[in-house]
Amino acid sequence: MRRPPVSVVVPFAGTREQAEAVAAMLRALDTTPEDELIVADNSGTMPRITAAGRDRAPLRPVHAGGEPSPSHARNVGAAAARHDWLLFLDSDVVAPPDLIDRFFAAPIDEGAGAVTGDIAGIPETRTLAARYGAARNFLGQRSHVNHPFRPRASSANLLVRRVAFEQIGGYTEGIRAAEDTDFTWRLQAAGWTLAFNERAVVQHAYRTSLRALARQWRGYAAGARWLSERYPDFHPDPGLNRGVRLLLRRVGIGPGVQARSDGRGAAGAVGPVGWRDRVLFLAVDCLLAVQEQIGMRMSNTLPAGRRHR
Repeated sequence: MRRPPVSVVVPFAGTREQAEAVAAMLRALDTTPEDELIVADNSGTMPRITAAGRDRAPLRPVHAGGEPSPSHARNVGAAAARHDWLLFLDSDVVAPPDLIDRFFAAPIDEGAGAVTGDIAGIPETRTLAARYGAARNFLGQRSHVNHPFRPRASSANLLVRRVAFEQIGGYTEGIRAAEDTDFTWRLQAAGWTLAFNERAVVQHAYRTSLRALARQWRGYAAGARWLSERYPDFHPDPGLNRGVRLLLRRVGIGPGVQARSDGRGAAGAVGPVGWRDRVLFLAVDCLLAVQEQIGMRMSNTLPAGRRHR
């Protein structure tokens, strides 16, 4: 069965070298002239792109000035798209050439407003932070679609019906983090379902320094608190709390945790971790637990001075 045409949308804010890597990743996708590849340039560094071949999708940058956020860039990219299906990818993922075909390998339920693919860590050994991210793979989608409050998904690998996207008004702007979860929860509140395609897998490059990882964790925590204010029935479950429950569970006390927050069991999970890294990862867990507590006290709103460029 022939699949429908797809608009691939990638929010981008980075260097020219990174922009060229994104363009190369998109060009490597198996596409047809009916598809389109859109880079929503949120930083003004995307280079001029040469025309695509006759048998490939056109690749074009779209200026997404104004608010410097992935939400704004995705909304601008979606507004410029012309197809009924939008495939959102992040600029730090590596997609297999047949990713789009994998999403449509089986019929998609008419009630599904979005389909999330899985996310695997890129095996990385150079730094402790990179090894930690690849081993924990906290963006693995299996745990997220089984979230005890409501299924959620990352926009790093998310196929969305345009009609559903437009119905809920796209991504919430003006925030630092949690726009992915908010988007999929609003989608479900509008009557759509969130499907999971475990065969549509991309690889994600995790942070390579502890400083960057800590900053990311503070952002996640600020986003979690923002979600709890927006959705009163949602209660954040900080890593410190989960760690205590896991320790108690080991001695037969309490329920443990309902769903893994580290994505283990997702596609592409790395192999066994040596004892040395186990000790180091425990130290990183403690560091991030502290950063999470700090983040829970931070605002998730973008500073007014950063709203427009």
